[in-house]
Amino acid sequence: MTLSDFIEADLEGLIDDWTEYARALCPKNRQHGKAQLRDSARELLIGIAADMREAQTGAQQKAKSHGEQPDLDSGFNEIGRGHATERHRQGFGIDALVAEFRALRASVLRRWQRTNRLDSTAFQEMIRFNEAVDQMVAASVRQYSLQAEHIRDLFTGVLAHDMRSPVGAILNSAHVVLRDENFSSTSVRAGVNLQHSAERLKRLIDDLFIFTRTRLGDAMPVEPTRQDFGRILLGSLDEVRAARPDAQIVAQSAGDLTGVWDAARIN
Repeated sequence: MTLSDFIEADLEGLIDDWTEYARALCPKNRQHGKAQLRDSARELLIGIAADMREAQTGAQQKAKSHGEQPDLDSGFNEIGRGHATERHRQGFGIDALVAEFRALRASVLRRWQRTNRLDSTAFQEMIRFNEAVDQMVAASVRQYSLQAEHIRDLFTGVLAHDMRSPVGAILNSAHVVLRDENFSSTSVRAGVNLQHSAERLKRLIDDLFIFTRTRLGDAMPVEPTRQDFGRILLGSLDEVRAARPDAQIVAQSAGDLTGVWDAARIN
């Protein structure tokens, strides 16, 4: 019996092995039923068996061994991506995702060895099987990484959005404090530094929010206007001096420093 035929003949046993190992990898704080853990195991195994039966030249085999996949949107790769998306949703780590395929590889070969005599043909089938599994792993890991990046970008965007309110409150409070004529000169300088730092923090948070939106598909807005780079530099140095009052910082400039820039982005 060929390895691809064996996979389809022993499908239920292989799926049971898959489910049992997935249960061992399941996050401790999450409980998933058997149906959830079986997930796309049937599609994965049938897809691997079908891939093994496809004709393949020596050049195609070499290209596949180098990770060259001409059709990333094939149905075979789509199965791997779907499995990765589901495991990410279920809370599995990427190491657990890879471990599942490692266990699947061992389970298939171990069960097949019990029923088949290993000869040159068998070794060729094992090579095709390993190629198919490796391709499935690559598609799954790529999709899992994209999912993780997307969730991280969403979290960063929400965090940046929510930080705007407290920073706005600090900035408004600084404006109110600076209107108090009873403050000493030292307190006024501290209030100015607080105001400048809060404005700088607000710009950083806005940039983080915009950057996250860019990662999620929006374009990053740039507003270049005519600026004096010397003034931009001095503004940045004032912030550093406020944070390090004991430091001696000297700025030197010469010539015409005017130009067209987005001052908020280079400050």
